Amino acid sequence: MTNVTARRGIQSVEIAFRILSALQTSVRALPLKEIAALSELSPSATSNYIISLVRTGLVSPDEKPGCYKLGPASLALGMSAINQLDGFDIVRREVIALREATLSGAAVTAWTEDGPVSLFKQEGQTRSILELRTGLIPLVTTAAGKLFIACLQPARTDALIGRELSAKDASNPASLREEAVTELRKCGFTAVHRGDMGYVSIAAPIWDRDGDLRFAISLIGSPATLNTEVESQEVTALLDSAVRATVALGGKAPLKIA
Repeated sequence: MTNVTARRGIQSVEIAFRILSALQTSVRALPLKEIAALSELSPSATSNYIISLVRTGLVSPDEKPGCYKLGPASLALGMSAINQLDGFDIVRREVIALREATLSGAAVTAWTEDGPVSLFKQEGQTRSILELRTGLIPLVTTAAGKLFIACLQPARTDALIGRELSAKDASNPASLREEAVTELRKCGFTAVHRGDMGYVSIAAPIWDRDGDLRFAISLIGSPATLNTEVESQEVTALLDSAVRATVALGGKAPLKIA
């Protein structure tokens, strides 16, 4: 069988995807020149593609003249992709129940080759200084990301870790992985405390039938609102939720982590 990647494709479709990917990386609308630079295109070529993407609804003009953002058709495609994920409805219900039980922010995250993606969220009763969002989230500075570091092969995460670490950071992928694996083995969850930001998050694994990490379910809050002690009410609720989702998906925990 011929390799799909070796087949001749439609270049214009791939270029349009580069533009959409550039818009996806930003939380704000981007000016045309910035979109062009991120897409490695000339401004004139980018403008021609933008016209067609606006017509299809994949891109929308922003209120600020000359700036663009993802449009309603992109949102519809994203939601359809999420709904087609095996087991998503199960974990979505768990997120809602977890938020109600703890009053903290809750979210479910899955892995993509671009990194961890938050699929669904519920804001807590007290808003965190770092607002929950769907889409790509950091790997190193979130509990869900830390969980993927612990459970995935280094080849899948090391490059992303390297991009997120600053030159002044003494950490490295191996030390971060060792810390994450040790914490997961000992506690059954991973935690991130960012005292400088007043941010705390904990994440527990939802396993699939092969004992691989399928989703990460998380609680997010502040040191004042989210107790991360092993026997706390919040941690118990999180672990119970992860176990219920794993059972509902027909999953099983691995005999050994990493």
